[in-house]
Order: sequence, then C-alpha cells, then structure tokens
Amino acid sequence: MGMAAKTFLVVVAFVVGCSQTRTIETPAPAVDKTRISHAQHAQVGCVKCHAVTTSSGQLGARPGANDHAPCDECHKQAFLETPGELCKVCHTKVTTQPVLAAPLRPYPVEDVWQAEPPRFSHKLHMDYARMEAGVGFHVTCADCHVRDGKLARADHAACSRCHAQEARLANAPTMTACEGCHKKGLHERARSRLIKGDLKFDHPRHRADRRGTPIACEECHALSARSTSYTDHAAPRVENCVNCHDDSQRVPTELRMRICETCHAQRTQTLASIAPRSHLPASERPLDHTLAFRRDHAEPAERDSSRCAACHTQMSGNSRDACDECHQTMRPADHRITFRELDHGTEAAADRDRCARCHVVEFCTSCHAQRPRTHGFPGSFLEDHGGLARLNIRSCLTCHDQARDCARSGCHSTRSP
Repeated sequence: MGMAAKTFLVVVAFVVGCSQTRTIETPAPAVDKTRISHAQHAQVGCVKCHAVTTSSGQLGARPGANDHAPCDECHKQAFLETPGELCKVCHTKVTTQPVLAAPLRPYPVEDVWQAEPPRFSHKLHMDYARMEAGVGFHVTCADCHVRDGKLARADHAACSRCHAQEARLANAPTMTACEGCHKKGLHERARSRLIKGDLKFDHPRHRADRRGTPIACEECHALSARSTSYTDHAAPRVENCVNCHDDSQRVPTELRMRICETCHAQRTQTLASIAPRSHLPASERPLDHTLAFRRDHAEPAERDSSRCAACHTQMSGNSRDACDECHQTMRPADHRITFRELDHGTEAAADRDRCARCHVVEFCTSCHAQRPRTHGFPGSFLEDHGGLARLNIRSCLTCHDQARDCARSGCHSTRSP
C-alpha cells in the first residue's frame, strides 16, 4: 500500500479536544468507510495522529507519512493482510505495487459533521497593549492571514507562533490544550461563507490599489477588530467597495461598480441595465434615470417593482410610500387644475383601484366632509338642487342616503321635489 493521503493536512480544528482519551457528548454519526471520519476517531487524542506545530510555524508531518504510522497501530490487522478496503480511504485504487502505482485521494472530503466552531476573539488578539506586552510586537491581520505571501485563512501554524509550548505566553492556551479554543461536541456542518452566490473576489488583488498604495484590512473589515466571536466576523458592506471602485485614481475605470462583471459571474435580468443604489456613489443616479424617465417610468415600475425596490428602500417598503416622495410634488399627467372639480369623480367611479394606489380613504373624506362647491350658498342650493339631482342622482348618492337625508329630512315629507 502507498503513502497516506498527500493532502491529508493538520486538521485539529475538526476534532474536539486533545486529551488522550475523551468522550463526545453528541451521538457519533454512521461510519463512512470511503473516507477518514474524525467523528469516529474522536476518542483518540488529536496529538496521537497530528503532530503539534511549533513556534516556527511549521506544520507537523501528516498522519501516515512515516510508513503509515500511527494508522497501523490501531489498524494493525488490516496492514498485515492483503491490501483491501481500508486502503481506499486514502488511495484511489488498491494495489501491491510501489507507492506511485497507488495515487492518493484528495483530502479532505467534507462530511455533514464538524467540530463546534472555535472560541476566538479578534478584539482580544488585536488589543495593542495586551499583545505588545505579550509578544513584543503589535499583531496585525497579516500576521495570521498571510501564508506563503498570499492571503489565507488562519490555521494552526499561525496560532503556534504564539501558542506553542515553548512560546509560553502568559494566560494563553498552548497548542496541546485544544479545549482552550474548541468546544466539546459535534454539530451538523453549516457552510458559512462571506463570498456567496455568483460573486467573484480575489484577496491578493485587493492588497494594493492601482497606484501601489497598500489597502489596509480595516478599510474593508472595519468591524473585525471589535468582533469577539468566530461568528460575528461580518462581510464588508458594499459601500466599502464603492469608495475605491468609483475612484479612478485607485481602481481602473474598467473595474468600476457599474461594470457588473467585475464582481458577478453573470448579469441578472433585473440588474441588466441598472446598478443598485447601494453600488453607486450617493450623488449619482442610474444611467437610465434621465429627465424623460421621470415622465415615462410608470410602465417599468409596474412591470417590475423589485427593480425599483433595489434602490428605493428609504421609505417603508410599500410601493405607494416609495413613490410618494416624488408624487407629493409631481402629480400624474391627467391630474390637471380642473381634475379635482370636474374629472376625478368619474375617474374614481370607473377605476377605484387606480386611485387606491396613491390615496387612502381618509384622503377622500378629508375633502368630501366639506360642503361641495356645486352646492353654492345654502339658501340658493336648497332651491336649485332638485335640477342637479334629476340630471345625475348618483352624484347625490355618493354622500347622501336617500331615505335619511331626503325622505326623513323634514323637506320632502311635506312637498315634492
């Protein structure tokens, strides 16, 4: 059988605790014979299989690299027999030929179980006074997140430079005290990523702008220095991107925020011709918001209100409220000077839904509670209203109840209209 998996790295973070014997509080999942299962090996101490890194930051040898040790200690019988199923955990095929004839499988292949997330505080690790006193220099983002000259996720090698046994930092857990950072127990894996969906992002390209000026981590990750847990390391806000990508001195114009493909794998139909307000400087409008658009936007808004909502979020979210900001001063084209007196009643009777898009009942009653202008002076209207009623009785019934206001009013009970 060949060597153990080539990429079988130090994965202490997936195992809980480092004592030689311990018990998982969560029921262990079923064994997957096609891959190494940390859950099934949890009663074996972490350091039994994984050599602890030193203060030099060098990774320890991977399990199995030294003639299959320490795997052959527990699986001794399988190693004494003809190569079989156990070999397939690390190798792509079973063979008795030299190691090159038995290629290694990629590792790790994630299962649905993982160790509880570590207890980690960026705030604690970036405390200037504390770290200066402990290690003699101020810890920056690059001290943990740069590996081989590239930005990377912090690993145990980064931790070991301060937490290895020989470093002996006061009140800091050593690399063998896994429970100083890791909780006991397992939980179902929940993939958590800052870069989601069709977003494209390359950290190395964000280490300096087009002038060569370094981009400080804090420009994008302003809140990270104050985070106190592994889970509150929030993604940067889009506004952070706008600050640089709309500055031609820092970012080339072909990478400005209007070029969707700069960050997105593909354009969506909704955003094909418009960049969301959050992607633009505060003083800039989308390209299609011309002067003519102020007059002609009704049809696009009715067809796809979600497009409008991508920017117009400053209101309550109700489509009427989002429009009301402008329409309080800019009325629909047919709301002419004479619309209130002559036309709106007919329009309302024909299409009440159209009115309701902007107006609520209280808007109507605030006017209709007042005496209509067609009623003239009280004395004259009393004599003249019969003619108006005969021409259009419906106009009367809009406000008046015939039985209450006509028959029992004390007028029509004594004389005919």
